[in-house]
Amino acid sequence: MADISTISTTIAAALASALCPDGTAQAAATGRPLVIRRGNLTQADLGDAARTLQQGCDFITIADSAESWVRVDEPLGRPWRMDTTQPATAHMAISGDTATVTVDAGATPGGTVGLRVTGLPGVAGDACSLHVATAGDTAATIAAVIAAALPGAVASGADITLPAMTTVQAINAGTLAARCVARRQQQVFIITAWAATPAARDALGCAIADALALTDWLTDENGSTFRIEARATTNDDTAMNRGVFSRPARFLVTYDTDLTRVVPAMLAGGTGIGPDVVRGDVLVGTPAP
Repeated sequence: MADISTISTTIAAALASALCPDGTAQAAATGRPLVIRRGNLTQADLGDAARTLQQGCDFITIADSAESWVRVDEPLGRPWRMDTTQPATAHMAISGDTATVTVDAGATPGGTVGLRVTGLPGVAGDACSLHVATAGDTAATIAAVIAAALPGAVASGADITLPAMTTVQAINAGTLAARCVARRQQQVFIITAWAATPAARDALGCAIADALALTDWLTDENGSTFRIEARATTNDDTAMNRGVFSRPARFLVTYDTDLTRVVPAMLAGGTGIGPDVVRGDVLVGTPAP
């Protein structure tokens, strides 16, 4: 989900990549040390830290403007859409009347496993037991949950013993990430260049403008894409008597608040399930649009 924090961090990373092509440990493209951070300039930056304005270090700060926030009313409809697929790391295998759960070595349990059983005592037709594996699961806990829903089934460790004269089918599927756009909004982010001289301030301000001139879209660490558009830029010399020169540049950001949920692949019309699984009353048909 895009958030003001992830947006600021993404902008900072984009500027660091453009202005520090040799790496953040080296001088910036302006030829001086550069610090890029969220928030605002601190007292330490003015004279109490290892790198300060007066020592020739430039700063870029990125802050969001609360007063600029506005909701964008669009008929989003809030549909849930499939996003990414996660392959299963938990698996179910059948040997005779015994089903065995395994988890890939060193992997976090994930995916959907289960059994489809015909011929259980007291059950007309097919019975089905499914479990979506989570990080806290083990092969034994998965087996116990699945066995508990099947009359006559007994779990012992990772093995499930089923009553004689039954027909058993293993169900193995990955999981899907479903995404829903809950809200769309716009907000101004202020990217400010700070330097100890007007010339250094102007050089850094121009470098920021050039770095984002052809950038219309950025994607944050969560995979959410937002639009960024340049707005007004001004010079601020009100602190010139203290040797502080700044240039705030305003950018309008349009971003979505989107929700992500993990769902079993078989709840999405069988997406991600191998061809060996038989379609029946366990698997649903094509998902509704």
